[in-house]
Amino acid sequence: MAARSLGCALWHGATTGVSSAQRDDARHASTGCRRSRKSSPCITTMRRRARLLGSAYPFMAGAGIAARQEASERVWTALLLLSGDSPVRASLDITAAAEHLERITAESVRTLYGPGTSSVRFGWPSEDGRPADFSEAVQWLAQRMGVPTGGAYWPPHMKDGGVDVVAWRPFPDGRSGFPVLLAQCTLEKDFAHKAADIDLRLWSGWLAMDVDPATALAIPDVVPAGEEWNRLAARTVVLDRIRLASLLAGDESPRPRLEAVFSWLEESLRVVREMT
Repeated sequence: MAARSLGCALWHGATTGVSSAQRDDARHASTGCRRSRKSSPCITTMRRRARLLGSAYPFMAGAGIAARQEASERVWTALLLLSGDSPVRASLDITAAAEHLERITAESVRTLYGPGTSSVRFGWPSEDGRPADFSEAVQWLAQRMGVPTGGAYWPPHMKDGGVDVVAWRPFPDGRSGFPVLLAQCTLEKDFAHKAADIDLRLWSGWLAMDVDPATALAIPDVVPAGEEWNRLAARTVVLDRIRLASLLAGDESPRPRLEAVFSWLEESLRVVREMT
């Protein structure tokens, strides 16, 4: 995709918490217009993100700002269109969009604990082979992880127990007591309350794990530094757009789990181009 097309498609989400005039500067910068103010907060933010994320960020930020040639195949771009400020947000199929966020999260956290880390989409429906029935799904997950099931009651009408993605990394000795992550994914704009969706007391009764798992909240938005971040980070691991993209480090293909995401992204960018 040409830099101009992608720049117009993405200008709305280049940064968080800036004025429309500053976002306009970013749009013109990304399409090669010289009238943008190089010192604007928006441009500064884009340059900082480019330094943090490298090739995982769809913009190159040096003397000027330009979209990468492969930007339409970046998880960041998909997350941007899933975010609260997306121009296609109102037209999204929310169920399908939520599944795309879960796919991105599952693929991202597969790198979290290093080589040997596994991940599954536990949210239903799932293409990873999860049974529809919750009790059967917990047994399926336990078998995948290599841990016993617990003896607690499995509510028959429960769908996922607040968990959309599970990641774990066993050790070569095959013993219990390895790192596990239970992640909740949400597209809600007011997402702070979702940090409490995963009840570890319940999960400790469903899966017999010697070490308590970590929890995470995965969102397509960028959480700004400050009080909001501090409140979330005190309760769970925050996986916002920056962190999800950084886990993949720009190495997004070939990854079969992401094929459906990028097919959707290509169509969504076509819609955005028609809107601009």
